[in-house]
Amino acid sequence: MRINPDQPSQVRQPRAIVNVNGARVDAWVHWSVGNNAYSEADTFQVVLALSMLPAAFNDQFWATATEVFIEVLAGFPADPDNYAAGELTSLIYGRVDDVEFDPVSRQLHISGRDLSAVLIDARTTESFQNKTASGVATLLAARHDFVPKVTATKDLVGAYYETDTVRANTQRSEWEVLTTLAAAEGFVVYVKGKELHFEPASPATADVYELAWVPPADGNGAYGFNGKTISFQRALNIARGVVVEVTYTMPNKKGTFTVLYPNKGTSIKVGQSKAAAQLYRFTMLGVSRQTALNRAQREHAAITKHEVKVRAELPADNLLQPTSVVSVTGTGTAFDQTYFPESIVREMDFSNGYTMSFSGKNHSPETVVAS
Repeated sequence: MRINPDQPSQVRQPRAIVNVNGARVDAWVHWSVGNNAYSEADTFQVVLALSMLPAAFNDQFWATATEVFIEVLAGFPADPDNYAAGELTSLIYGRVDDVEFDPVSRQLHISGRDLSAVLIDARTTESFQNKTASGVATLLAARHDFVPKVTATKDLVGAYYETDTVRANTQRSEWEVLTTLAAAEGFVVYVKGKELHFEPASPATADVYELAWVPPADGNGAYGFNGKTISFQRALNIARGVVVEVTYTMPNKKGTFTVLYPNKGTSIKVGQSKAAAQLYRFTMLGVSRQTALNRAQREHAAITKHEVKVRAELPADNLLQPTSVVSVTGTGTAFDQTYFPESIVREMDFSNGYTMSFSGKNHSPETVVAS
């Protein structure tokens, strides 16, 4: 589905609610919520006016509390003077990491992460060798009372412990376990509210969020854009091409083997002035050629996605999500292409209203070469 974020001409009247431990607290002065790319925790920052806090959340509460949960909701209710949480969208539900108490300005600054923080902070030495990746995700979801949104996988996790990226019997965070298994499966893992998602990356049918640039008609007049600002960045070292080399060993076979993706040389011929493609090397132990090739393809995709970047500032809405694909049109350049969100930061205060900034990345279509 294509999403056009054009803002209506009438005055926007966004509203927000901040809940503390499930209770609505109408004391916020400013808040921001950062929705990050897959495998990273979403974050929040909230400024509360101490004078407006109810007795249950007075100064002493914040001076002694050991665990506090925050939820930030925002949207455009039908009646901006009388609205409830059900009319807004929950942008984040998370645990407070830090509290800054300022008795002079009578403000409270709190910050934290979404519930992926629970998995980030939990350490384990379990190897899960006799479970599938989806089985591990389901187990960890149940361990921490998440609602599992898990797509089933077939291979046992034990096969992954032969690679250089996964080591058994070493202490690591449960989040690291999940992100490693997700990478091995070509999946993404993220937390949304109280749900743990472990699933394939967004398909080509994902929602397309459109950013349309309209240049001035005479080159000097006013431009049109359904946002505030937009800029682009290219990494020319990646634009020259990327080749991934995986050196691997195979079970019950002596020696080492090598696979390249894309399958082309990286050297410069005599008399050739064009710079060679960047070569990235990785090593895997005890795997098949196909497994090594799959690794090379995944690393190639991950590296080349950093070639072209876009940044934009927009009037905030609740349409753009990390699972969206952003389409830029109208510049008349190669920057007119699709981008995958890296970060979406929404914020609201009484001076600037409801705004958001977006950063995304992708490769140029010409960079990817079939093997």
